[in-house]
Amino acid sequence: MNDIVWLTMRRLRTPLIVLLLTYFISVCIVVAVPGVDGDGNPVRLSFLDAAYFIAILSTTIGLGEVPYVFTELQRLVVFFLIFPNVVAWLYSFTAIIGLFLDDQFKAMQAHNRFVREVQWLGRPRSLWDRILQRESPKEGLPFYLVCGMGATGSMLAEGLLDRGLHVVAIDRDAALLTRLGIDARFARVPMLAGSVSDADILRVSGLDPRYRSCRGVIAVTDTDQANLTVAITSKLLRPDLPVFARSHQQRVCDNLASFGTDAVVNPYQIFAKRLALAFRSPIRYLVQDWLLSVPGSKLRTRLNLKNGRWVVCGAGRFGQPLIEVLEAAGQSVTVVDVDPDRVAQYEHAVEGRGTEAATLEQAGIREAAGVIAGTGDDVDNLSIILTALELNGKLCTIARQEDPKNAALFAASGTQLVAQPNLIVTRRILALATTPLLKAFLDHLEREDDAFGERVESLLRRRLGGRAPNVWVTELVGPNARGLTAAREEGVELRLRHLVHNTRTALGEDLRCVCLVLERGDLRLVLPNEEEKLQPGDKLLFAGRGQARREISRALQDPVLLLDFATPEQRIPRTAIGRWLARRGS
Repeated sequence: MNDIVWLTMRRLRTPLIVLLLTYFISVCIVVAVPGVDGDGNPVRLSFLDAAYFIAILSTTIGLGEVPYVFTELQRLVVFFLIFPNVVAWLYSFTAIIGLFLDDQFKAMQAHNRFVREVQWLGRPRSLWDRILQRESPKEGLPFYLVCGMGATGSMLAEGLLDRGLHVVAIDRDAALLTRLGIDARFARVPMLAGSVSDADILRVSGLDPRYRSCRGVIAVTDTDQANLTVAITSKLLRPDLPVFARSHQQRVCDNLASFGTDAVVNPYQIFAKRLALAFRSPIRYLVQDWLLSVPGSKLRTRLNLKNGRWVVCGAGRFGQPLIEVLEAAGQSVTVVDVDPDRVAQYEHAVEGRGTEAATLEQAGIREAAGVIAGTGDDVDNLSIILTALELNGKLCTIARQEDPKNAALFAASGTQLVAQPNLIVTRRILALATTPLLKAFLDHLEREDDAFGERVESLLRRRLGGRAPNVWVTELVGPNARGLTAAREEGVELRLRHLVHNTRTALGEDLRCVCLVLERGDLRLVLPNEEEKLQPGDKLLFAGRGQARREISRALQDPVLLLDFATPEQRIPRTAIGRWLARRGS
């Protein structure tokens, strides 16, 4: 606020001085000029009457001559005072309007409003707390700082909001933030237009140690160097906060990892690893795809990639790791690229863009098993896929999609596997930030054999009803431990099966969910047995329908539901006092 006061005083200093001097001099002149009262006696205006008259004069309200009718001399003086006073007021009023329209003033207002909103998130205070100027005893509302609100950042912010978390956003593009601000999804998100490389902006956005409820920093700007700067600044100002950063260059990835960045997300490397898993184990790739898909979307079928020669169009940051994966999987590769230096690096390579039929035929597309359209241009990639399928309709097709707006075009093209870097980054960071147990499960899935994949696939297919699941973690602490605590007081041992069955029906039907992981301290059980006993502090990773999540939460927070289901042979009083009296009576 001091900045706004300083700017206001600086901009309005001259207009205010002119206005006050004109007003003061005019009042003195009017007081000095004699007049007459109603009885013809000489009289002079008091300073109050003169000040009042000059005020209505200069603002052109014109309520009349007060307190008595003016003499000709007084009217002549007033005549000459009208012009400087009106000009002074117009000059001051114009300066005030110009101040409010000034870009610097509006930027300061936006900055101060942003700081107040972040302060409220980090340290929410009631009206009474603010009046007494005291700190709130509350910890604050959990939020993540998102640096970069482009396609990836906005998807991440939406995902965090859907999970009940709050978001603070920074982006250098003020027009982008204005567009997002009118979107109902982001209406309550504090957003600031500024450089993410500015340490002061990062500090007021959540890196100040006072903001204890800040859960982490997410750097997903469109430049690797900016993401690197955010990660370094975050680790220096708040080393306790987790940092998730996107990078497309291996050099920057190594740099980020060197000073303890919690997660470095390279979408091209992630897609390459997933492609390697698809070649190695289609069933485990399918399970991974289901767990990472958008909740509610239709479950995809098993992807069976053909063995043989693959034509890779584009050997840059995206294509190069895929070429390495293909060669490691025992596939032969022909590279198509416009860069002669890249073409020279490969034994089988053709110089060209790949959008022309002649180039693809020279690369052997008619005898190929699959084609990868991996250039940086979505239109070129669509052209490559369509041209390749015209020449060989049996191809396996993989394409790179950079712009999310082109999703419908790639779906219509019939491409079997589409790499969307924005979506890959969003899913990975959301999983790491909100459901870290999911990464642990996916890592375990990659290490296991196909028999384990078949088992998980069977469980999910039976429970999900053909739609991609929600994935969430339930921790048996606080409100979620009420049912467990009440059961232990009654001497009842709750087991996992009591949670994954519908406690509100006499049939005891299964909920549409699967418990993937149970974590208890250093112990981690993957696909735990339904007879596993539950203990306070347990963390449970579920995959299933949103309705199942609500039923589990309701059962955990209502002791009677769990007790009635776990002990159908005896009637348990619904209230804590009733259960205490029942225990005393027994």
